[in-house]
Amino acid sequence: MRNSLKKAINYYDIFAQVYDLFSPKWYYHEARDYSIKQLQLKEGDTILNLPCGTGQNFEYIQEYINNTGLIIGIDLSDGMLRKAKRKVNQNDWKNIHIIQEDATKVNTTWLATQYDNTLRADVILCDLGLSGFPAWEKVIDNLYELLAPQGRLVIMDWYLPKPTLRGELIKWIGKGEVDRPIYQYLQSKTNDFSVNTSFNRGGVFVATGIKS
Repeated sequence: MRNSLKKAINYYDIFAQVYDLFSPKWYYHEARDYSIKQLQLKEGDTILNLPCGTGQNFEYIQEYINNTGLIIGIDLSDGMLRKAKRKVNQNDWKNIHIIQEDATKVNTTWLATQYDNTLRADVILCDLGLSGFPAWEKVIDNLYELLAPQGRLVIMDWYLPKPTLRGELIKWIGKGEVDRPIYQYLQSKTNDFSVNTSFNRGGVFVATGIKS
């Protein structure tokens, strides 16, 4: 494992202890609520949430699927996953599988070894992760491939293309980049695309791509 990846994991294992304080529900609520609505969830859906972090999305998702279907929550940080598992146990959610994995390895082969060759995700939510993943284009390619036909990939993340003090602060806290053309890359993969760039004073976007 590369030293940079080890450092990132160690950072997020520690950061997990205060993540919900530095990233409180109210701060991302509008964007997160909009993201979940863009998924157009229905009971029985198979949902992939990567990275799932401390499990902040789970309560939003469960409002629509009512503890049915399957939620696969993936993250590389053990510290983050411990927080997520605690929320799952406290709420007695039976439909959530928590898995520790490198995002770049989550592809059709990986899904087949974890479940079976026929499983595909009805929807995928990738929030506040692609700005930090080194091989972010590869991750988008893999996630798009994991979708069932007409499946929806929703990405929520930061986009601040011009250098600002705000951008530097977000990069320092999240250890990622805020100027990556993430939603533009998703747009290049599908003809059925939409984006809303209005969240958090224009710094956070929610993009949706549908697999035709």
